[in-house]
Amino acid sequence: MEDTFQYDKLVILNNVYQNAIPETNIRIQSPHIKTALYPHQSDMVLGMRAYRDKMIHGFVIGNRAINGKIGIIGDSYGSGKTLSALAYLATSHIAPTTTMTCELTPHSSTYFFSHDICTLSETSTNLIIVPSHLFNQWRHEIDTHTTLSYVPIETKKQLRGEQLTNTILRSSFVLTTNKTYKAVQEYASEHNIQWNNIIMDEASSIYMNSSDPPLHFQFLWLMTNNWLPLLFKHSLINKNTLLHLRNRVNLHPELEEWLQRDSANSAIYEGTLVSSMFLKEYMPFFHPQRNIMVLRNSAKNMSKSAAYPIIRSETIHCKPHISLQSLASFYLARNREPTIPNSSIPHLVQALGMECKTGPDYISTQHASKHQLIKRKMIDNECMICLEPCNYMTIVNCCHNTYCGSCLLRNTVMHPKCPTCREVLYLTSMCCLTPFEDTTIVRTKTEICLELFKKNKEKRFVIYSSFDNIYYQLFEEIDKLGLKAERIENNLFSQRKTLKKYKDGIVTILFVSNIEMLRGLSLLSTTHLIFYHEQPSFELKQVLIHSSQRLGRKDPLTIHYLHSEIQV
Repeated sequence: MEDTFQYDKLVILNNVYQNAIPETNIRIQSPHIKTALYPHQSDMVLGMRAYRDKMIHGFVIGNRAINGKIGIIGDSYGSGKTLSALAYLATSHIAPTTTMTCELTPHSSTYFFSHDICTLSETSTNLIIVPSHLFNQWRHEIDTHTTLSYVPIETKKQLRGEQLTNTILRSSFVLTTNKTYKAVQEYASEHNIQWNNIIMDEASSIYMNSSDPPLHFQFLWLMTNNWLPLLFKHSLINKNTLLHLRNRVNLHPELEEWLQRDSANSAIYEGTLVSSMFLKEYMPFFHPQRNIMVLRNSAKNMSKSAAYPIIRSETIHCKPHISLQSLASFYLARNREPTIPNSSIPHLVQALGMECKTGPDYISTQHASKHQLIKRKMIDNECMICLEPCNYMTIVNCCHNTYCGSCLLRNTVMHPKCPTCREVLYLTSMCCLTPFEDTTIVRTKTEICLELFKKNKEKRFVIYSSFDNIYYQLFEEIDKLGLKAERIENNLFSQRKTLKKYKDGIVTILFVSNIEMLRGLSLLSTTHLIFYHEQPSFELKQVLIHSSQRLGRKDPLTIHYLHSEIQV
């Protein structure tokens, strides 16, 4: 039963990739669109028009006749979906038509049903619903790339007067937010305004209240690169499980790559449909042909259509912060026996603050009566725990016996006493006799960040940190460099103010701890992206990267991964 469920999921995903929009040589350009469309955007517009026509009039797959009023614009991050949607609206001319709606009437059953006859009148236009934090960005895109007439409604106060109705009906569309949608829909119902197309941006992450009025439309477009939660009611996917079933399906190369990508570290994909209570009435979560809803360009088509600048990335190893107590907690939390590899000893010795000296230097600090004993132990070079030659020889001050660095640390984590004489061991009573200056890391993450800022004062930085306190730790030092830094806060007006300063160059360093607040935003002026902490989710990491690596970018993006964890 479980295999059948996973197999069905794999088939749906594979069909999405197999049914990518075909590449064409047809290029459309509405006079209302000032910016030339990329080939993949033109293909998307043509695909949307063909898809809507096909779904409204119905078509046959196997022994099923398919109709529908919903589609998903599912191109990848930063690929210009906004302009594609605007170009589609610019080319979809509204004409009074009488057609049978695909919706069953409320009184219908499986065996006796009816459809209403719907007339799309002159009192109709289009509606675009966007998350509040993207409202200004949409307005900028519309004003920059189009000459379309539209009505932006961000607050309820704007919904006043009869003149507004005429303005709405003369416009190409209404632009509003998820927070204002309820008031807009109530106004539209009161003034008999119909929606031809409704486009919902960031459909999988936008928040719509379950008490909001239902959507009334001739066609609904859900726009998101994260379309999996729109196909599966429970979008928890174990990539390894699906890979085990690949012999039963002719896997598309793009799907196979996604399933194999970083499967050792993040084999579980767990998507969330934030507005599931609102959208559940519109989504066919259990229909076997629901994959046809997703319209997307193939990766091959995307790479031929638009060339992104390269991404330069580097991993910088930083001085770790660790103690014997935190090491013990690390193993206890994972219910593991302490196993410290020899390769980690140089970093551990430095992180723990242990002394590291040459043999002669160590002898010179000890009492003369102990010199011969110490020399003999060093010549014997035998670990008193494993009885093998010492790896990273470490000596204790109590009985001057020698040990492998990993053996002694493992013993100290479990029992903080000398393995031989049972004296209590402290880090100050141990000394590593194997110098390793070449592998020593002396700079902390904070020091590396400040060095990057100092060397690149004219550049723009976005720093991801799991914790807000990193901003406060660095703020004073950044201020001393004569630079301005601010933190992205979970407040709409504060966020807009900060982003405007960043785009104007007043603020050059942005700190972010909640990547969801950047979803869909365009930060093209960013030159350096710093991962102060590792982001475990591949999908969220891509959201942050593609807030800067977007269509229209000219200069390379540099990504710095600050790594201080020791693999133990």
